[in-house]
Amino acid sequence: MPEMAGPLKTGELLVKEGLIRLDDIDMALSIQEKKQDSLTLGKKRFLGMILCDLNLVTPVDNFYVLNKYNKFTSIQSVLVSKNIISKQVLLKTENGSHEQNIPFISFLLKKKLISTVKMQELLFELFHIPFRSISDFIFNKKDKKELSLVLDKQKALKNGIIPMVLKDNTILFGITDPENILFIRNLNDQFPQYRFKVLFIPFSGFSWFYKIIYDKTGQEVSPDKGALDIAKLLSFKTIIQDPEQQNESIKTLYERYELLRESAGKPRRDNMQNEFKEFILQTHKRITQEYKSRCIEFFLKKENQDIKIVAFPKR
Repeated sequence: MPEMAGPLKTGELLVKEGLIRLDDIDMALSIQEKKQDSLTLGKKRFLGMILCDLNLVTPVDNFYVLNKYNKFTSIQSVLVSKNIISKQVLLKTENGSHEQNIPFISFLLKKKLISTVKMQELLFELFHIPFRSISDFIFNKKDKKELSLVLDKQKALKNGIIPMVLKDNTILFGITDPENILFIRNLNDQFPQYRFKVLFIPFSGFSWFYKIIYDKTGQEVSPDKGALDIAKLLSFKTIIQDPEQQNESIKTLYERYELLRESAGKPRRDNMQNEFKEFILQTHKRITQEYKSRCIEFFLKKENQDIKIVAFPKR
């Protein structure tokens, strides 16, 4: 059961979870007010979506926090409140979705109860996650083995989730239901050497892509996963231009740093995030002053049993 948050607002909950600072709320509220006053925009945007635009939180983390504290507005309630469908039609649609084992979003589209364009608008408004056709993506066959290792065929089929694209250390997942977002967040905790991004896809697209990814692979491949993980961790790089704002990038670097320390036989420390961010801030400040470059590339290096944080100015 999600925790009840009492009077805490979205921004305060994100601060409580350690994802943003109080100053970030003020900045987001200021942007929210300016956009509300604009004649070109007629509706107020959710604070969490603005924080996503600023790269202070990810859509996945925003959904996790709102869901945890029972403050998330479901797509079902929005459909009814916007008079897109009635409560009676909603119940009938949910029943049909369960009976035919088709995700609710895809069932709505199948029954033509909502247009694809309107669905795209609603999903992005609520989750800051796009709804796309899989025809927009080109699959690289060489990534098939690695993608199927991150998410096996049974879990993919059970949850309606598919890994679609691998680029550098980032994996793009196609999801068919909002609840999949929580699964993706938990999965990323198991594979911190990657960055996970998500987009909504229709169930028909999931079924098609599932055959491509898992055909003749499934559980047959079993390389040395530990060696693969370490290699990915050491190949990870992130460019920091504004360390005060790029909380997610610094958090990602910290998680990979601690995982590498663990692999070297050292105890994991989950309470050093503030000290780590301060180190990045000071390092960024020193290098930018010396080299007159705002963009600094950070990566990790293993020397015997020590893990080093390396930083270079990006020309």
